[in-house]
Amino acid sequence: MSALTRLITAAARTRPDAPAVDDGERPWAWERLDAETHAFAAALLRAGFTDGPLLLAAAPGPAWVTALLGAWRSGAVAVPLDAGHPPARLARIAAGCRARAAVTADGTTPHWAPALPTIAAGARAAGNLPEVPDDATACLFHTSGSTGTPKPVVLSHRALAERTREMPAAAGLTVTDRIAQFTSPAFDAVLWEVLCALATGATLVTAPTPARTPGPALTRWLAEQRITALTCTPSQLAATPAPDAGLPDLRLLVLGGEALHLRPLTAWFTPGRRIANAYGPTEAGIEAFLAPDIGPHNDPVPIGWPLPGVVPLVLDHDDQPVPDGEAGELHLAGTGLADGYLHRPEATAAAFPTVTDPATGRPVRAYRTGDRVRRLPDGQYTFLGRTDRQLNLHGVRLEPGEIEARSVDHPEVRTAAAVLDPDRQQITLHAETTTGLTPAALRRHLADHLPPAAVPARITCRPALPRTAGGKIDRRALAAEPTDPNPPPGPPGTVLPEPLATWWHTATGTPASAGGDFYIAGGDSLGALALLARLNEHYDTDLTIGAFTADPTAEHLLRTIERRSR
Repeated sequence: MSALTRLITAAARTRPDAPAVDDGERPWAWERLDAETHAFAAALLRAGFTDGPLLLAAAPGPAWVTALLGAWRSGAVAVPLDAGHPPARLARIAAGCRARAAVTADGTTPHWAPALPTIAAGARAAGNLPEVPDDATACLFHTSGSTGTPKPVVLSHRALAERTREMPAAAGLTVTDRIAQFTSPAFDAVLWEVLCALATGATLVTAPTPARTPGPALTRWLAEQRITALTCTPSQLAATPAPDAGLPDLRLLVLGGEALHLRPLTAWFTPGRRIANAYGPTEAGIEAFLAPDIGPHNDPVPIGWPLPGVVPLVLDHDDQPVPDGEAGELHLAGTGLADGYLHRPEATAAAFPTVTDPATGRPVRAYRTGDRVRRLPDGQYTFLGRTDRQLNLHGVRLEPGEIEARSVDHPEVRTAAAVLDPDRQQITLHAETTTGLTPAALRRHLADHLPPAAVPARITCRPALPRTAGGKIDRRALAAEPTDPNPPPGPPGTVLPEPLATWWHTATGTPASAGGDFYIAGGDSLGALALLARLNEHYDTDLTIGAFTADPTAEHLLRTIERRSR
């Protein structure tokens, strides 16, 4: 048993009857979780599925947690997925990591990988389990790739154990906490939730599908389940209404994944509640910095102090240390680092260079984050922006190259450029097309191949993109273009009933017009999530963000509620 699994199983020995995982229906005690995990690990060994990546494609819940822990105990490499992502992307991930098998709810083969062997999340067997070394790979998490293919980040048992020893104490978690499992399994923050809860002996409470979207349903679930700790992105929290009652049980909010702006979160600052700011790329093992108690008037907002074992190095373009307090690129050395990118030695070498630690004068392996930071007088660090083209939209890391590569996959697109509008937090895609391809048609194509957050809010199609003197796409010229180069979508006047018309207006800043496109009207992906949360709750519909992204029009919303009424 690796150090990571020993940290998790300690609570099973000391608190066997206490609740470990709770899905809101019937909690699983620690003793049951331990037994189910052992049985699933034995089933993986019997099936011969421990010699390669194991895709976790079941829905979040107690069985998903068992599958994750069982993979670790058996020696398999867990690859958490969000089954709601486009099938084409899931198929690329399965092929790219050379998956050995997939875990699904009932053992049914996923349609996006028809040749892949499968096992049910509840499979059980008896038998002894192997000793898993600490340097074995525990997880693969996929980040957006600049070449158009998601990059699998390799996290070892040792790296996760090193983080697990520090994260709960840094956040102030205790055995009495009820920690929300809210994050999509495709993002490494899910490990913060799982590891902090189980290593502390607290209870991991898995959110149902309606509560996984920012909005009123999440607020109600937090209250009903008496959640004490939640981690999410700042924009997710901003899109969730703080109740008048104040959620007295919610004592800790850990925000991360994107820059923290405090003004939209004013209502969440209440006596007895801490708001923490966390920072940590996947390649640095979930979390590397934590500011444990952010005040409503912090300026600048820090990303915090490094966790024990993390060695932050702020370097210039020549990989030399900058003077204390000056800006530079953050490199992370010390404990918890990923092993690199699976099957990508060149990308690994570029991202994990050997640099000199100025404190010791010795060479160390470090992760080059691409983030500009500076050290504050009290020893905390503050984030200043990116040094490269990588985008960060509502906590999702996006490489323009992946968006552009999927665009060029369309037979009528010659080339494309993705540009982020930092003020409106929207991505605009400019496509050079050979025929009369429309933005709506290109959007539908992208919605079949990209996660919803990566589908550009605005798309322009034109015969030619601006070029520099050297013949490259002139990205500066594109970024300087007006933010709304498309003609008005239609005549003014709403086509939606109340209160849906008001929700649209709130999210976009404009009334819903005939033929109106949500993103062209001024909406963004987070606003779309909030709109759909209210729509589905009020009208008892089930419109998904993926379906709406493919056709983000007022008419689509109208058709949805009309079908429900019929």
